[in-house]
Amino acid sequence: MRRTKPGTRAIQQELKRRTVKVRVFPNEESLERLVSAVLVEIDERWAVDTKAYIKWECQDA
Repeated sequence: MRRTKPGTRAIQQELKRRTVKVRVFPNEESLERLVSAVLVEIDERWAVDTKAYIKWECQDA
């Protein structure tokens, strides 16, 4: 699955990196737990990040 948004692409790459190492999951629930843990970790990083993703102030030209 390819996406054009950089954030989505980064998430897809991280999920692929983590799931490729495991290769075979005993059941669907174990895959869901791993993916959920990765998404929570990414969300926590974004929540504490101080970078602004959108600059709201107008700039004079």
